[in-house]
Amino acid sequence: MFNIKKIIFLIIFSFLIFGICFVIFEIYIAQVSKDVEKITFEVKNGESVNNLANRLEKEKVIRNAWFFKKYLVLIGKDKQIRVGEYYLTAPITLARVVEVLSELGLSEQTITIIPGWNIRDVSKYLVSLEKFQAQEITNLLGLPAVKNNVSKLDLDLKILQDKPDNISYEGYLAPDTYQIYKNASLENIINKLVQQRDKQIIDQMWQDIEKSGKSFHEILVMASILEREVKTFSDKKKVADIFWRRLKMNWALQADSTVHYLVGKSGNVFTTAEDRSVDSLWNTYKYPGLPPSPICNPSLESIQAALYPEKNNNWYFLTDKNGKVYYARTLEEHNINKKYL
Repeated sequence: MFNIKKIIFLIIFSFLIFGICFVIFEIYIAQVSKDVEKITFEVKNGESVNNLANRLEKEKVIRNAWFFKKYLVLIGKDKQIRVGEYYLTAPITLARVVEVLSELGLSEQTITIIPGWNIRDVSKYLVSLEKFQAQEITNLLGLPAVKNNVSKLDLDLKILQDKPDNISYEGYLAPDTYQIYKNASLENIINKLVQQRDKQIIDQMWQDIEKSGKSFHEILVMASILEREVKTFSDKKKVADIFWRRLKMNWALQADSTVHYLVGKSGNVFTTAEDRSVDSLWNTYKYPGLPPSPICNPSLESIQAALYPEKNNNWYFLTDKNGKVYYARTLEEHNINKKYL
């Protein structure tokens, strides 16, 4: 009888030791992947511990959602998790994940991308935040007005489906004011801007784009030209109709804004004869059709103008230095209007 009790005791003791070792291993030793040097993960506003646990397991931040939840409750941290973005370097164990979650979420800052900014402007702005170098921004976004190999963002978005692989992300960054975490990575910020652009294009717009027979990329290129050529929504819609008809007739658009973008000038879009002589597909004086990429990051209003042009009988227009637009039906009328420049 004594031996049986001893055996039972040893079995229970062995299971107890095994359980303790298992718990210690899962909390302090086990890692989802030893190849990962650092991770950034987010706690979203209004997210329950259950949803957070399941998402972190799916994102391979933790190994086991059930164990994670039980451990949080056990140490009384399940009610102390704050919204924010968290950063963690290896070793990435459950204990260290919970430890950073117990800290305050990272502080935020506001950034604003202005409609009409191109990626040169965006790059200068992000560099001014003293967070990133120009070269790493270029590596991610690509170069303006050239065809080059551009790394694909890790995003599965409808707006990116017909974007050519060999051009920059010009136009795909939605101008807006954003709240970002102060230690957010460059890719995290750019992803946020591109995701916002995707959100702007509602289902009805996608249906109307399909009906138009144009791709979203073509609409975006046109919108970017409108953004730089004229100011008001009314003028943008009228000029969109002029440009679409010119394209249909295989006329050169002759948009100074595209040349201005090509030569990298700042300020107004007026160009010189020398500028307009540059041989490039972005030079709409030399080549008919749309340029290969947008020439700036247009507002939603400009995208809507490109998609919903206002029919008119004009074939020409010019804009004076105050932004007033003068329309003409004939070249003769257009030449007369040049006195307003």
